[in-house]
Amino acid sequence: MNDFYLFANCNFVPDKYADWQSAYEDLAKYVFASEPTTKTYYFGIPIDYSHDFDKTTSMFAFEVYGNREDLYETHLNSSAMTKFLEIIPQASTTGLDLNHYRCITGFLDLSGNQQEAEVMQDMRITCLNPSSRSKIITSLNTIVNNIHDQENENGGKSGVLTYMAFASLDDEVGLRVFGRWNSRDDLERFVRREDIVGFWMENKEMMKGMEQHLYLPNGKGWLHRGNDYAGYVHQSNAGL
Repeated sequence: MNDFYLFANCNFVPDKYADWQSAYEDLAKYVFASEPTTKTYYFGIPIDYSHDFDKTTSMFAFEVYGNREDLYETHLNSSAMTKFLEIIPQASTTGLDLNHYRCITGFLDLSGNQQEAEVMQDMRITCLNPSSRSKIITSLNTIVNNIHDQENENGGKSGVLTYMAFASLDDEVGLRVFGRWNSRDDLERFVRREDIVGFWMENKEMMKGMEQHLYLPNGKGWLHRGNDYAGYVHQSNAGL
């Protein structure tokens, strides 16, 4: 699996989210029609703003491209993107905030039918050093593959729709874990699982820090393009 993964933060002037989204609509139409290598274009609103999306001051973006060039040469250089980037500065408090990753292991859409999640979780881990990251990657590879197998065995009844682990391409100590659940109750049960708690207890001394945030899908973009998507990934050399 050689896909190129992007996690981004969109930061808004208060009450300008709707303006940003209005500009996005034209961009998304172009990208879906003209950029098949933009495989995933998926967004989330912080759960703090579940009461009113229009008031949010930030948004989470998860994007998948065929390779780095598909992002930096095709996507960001298109005429539609140029127009978009000319419009959004008045609604944004920062420029593009982009973080690049390779997938270690996981599944984007367990059922393959693009079922929408009720909640998603993004966890960003900073390891003590590259050696620690390599060891944690091995643990992540094991536990995520076990989760995949268990979900297949129980027919997805646990409500885990997505669970993927990533290693940063921007540094040698960053990791990321991204998950989507059918319901908030499913998420709460998941984080209390014995194996999940065990993973954190086993690896916490090798972590310098960890940030985690919950998001709600905003109904824009796409999780994947039908049969052509980043599905289940297993890397036997994940610790390398």
